Amino acid sequence: MKQAQVVAPEKLVYRDIAPPVAGAGEVLIRVRRIGICGSDLHAYRGKHPLVSFPLVQGHEFSGYLEAVGSGVTGLKHGDLVTVQPAIGCGVCPRCAEGLFAECDKLQFIGGALPGAGSQLFSVRADHVVRLPDGTDPDDGAMIEPLSVAVHSVRRLGEIKGRFALVIGGGTIGNLTAQVAVKMGAAAAAVMETNDFRRGIAEKLGLVALKPGEGGEGERIRAALGGHVPDVVFECVGGERPLNLAIEVVRRGGGVVVVGVYEEPPRAAMISVQDKEILLAGALMYTWDDYHTAVDLVSGGGVRLGPLRTHHFPFERWADAYRALIESSGKTMKVMIDV
Repeated sequence: MKQAQVVAPEKLVYRDIAPPVAGAGEVLIRVRRIGICGSDLHAYRGKHPLVSFPLVQGHEFSGYLEAVGSGVTGLKHGDLVTVQPAIGCGVCPRCAEGLFAECDKLQFIGGALPGAGSQLFSVRADHVVRLPDGTDPDDGAMIEPLSVAVHSVRRLGEIKGRFALVIGGGTIGNLTAQVAVKMGAAAAAVMETNDFRRGIAEKLGLVALKPGEGGEGERIRAALGGHVPDVVFECVGGERPLNLAIEVVRRGGGVVVVGVYEEPPRAAMISVQDKEILLAGALMYTWDDYHTAVDLVSGGGVRLGPLRTHHFPFERWADAYRALIESSGKTMKVMIDV
């Protein structure tokens, strides 16, 4: 079968390898959709601080079960599934609490572990999530980023009744705003430089602002009905948006850092201390976040379709990256069709 491997920055090659099999406790998935996320793009360009080459990407994906190994129950041939790609040691106190993203031995499918960038993919059955009948494979491949949004919204406790600002209107930022509203935020606004992505947010009924026009604080308060944000989600991964989040959040409020940083930022820590801001990182998710994401999709709680702007065949994965790099003003979620 064919497998896509990134061997150096911006160099993706295909190699022929023997198809995997479903061993004991494993399943074999015929991959159908793979989503490209911002961290994938950072890694492809050689700018992800936690990833090295060679690399088989693909952590946002869905597919149909081709085979089920011995000892596996509750799954059968033909089921549409996705996979929770974060794998902890399974025995430490954090894993016991379901917080595998905080495990010191955390490994990640599509990072340190090979991803689903191939026609067939074998994986432990206990990391497989069966999707409800009738689920679109495109939606199935977006359960992972939606889980990131769910986890981010929950990171500082109850969002109900709070006023939220999301800096960055890419896929994760858009989903974070949608989830915040669904979970009861009093209001949520998205700040995004890209006109195309800002337009998508507006079509989804979100309040969208353009940064860099001066008076951000006043415009943010106006967008939130006169309220200063209780919580700001930084979904870009940049020094300026991080410091804007610190600047505009209310005293005693919270900033959740969701974006991936290519370079260490200089943060206004004096303001963090002076305003008694709660500063939290959001990397992945818990199992509860993952199942909540599935429920949101099956129940129509979020809209994923408008975020998907391009599809590329598996053989043109590098073209998909070029589109994201060269036409970022007209792209959002890009899908690979296997």
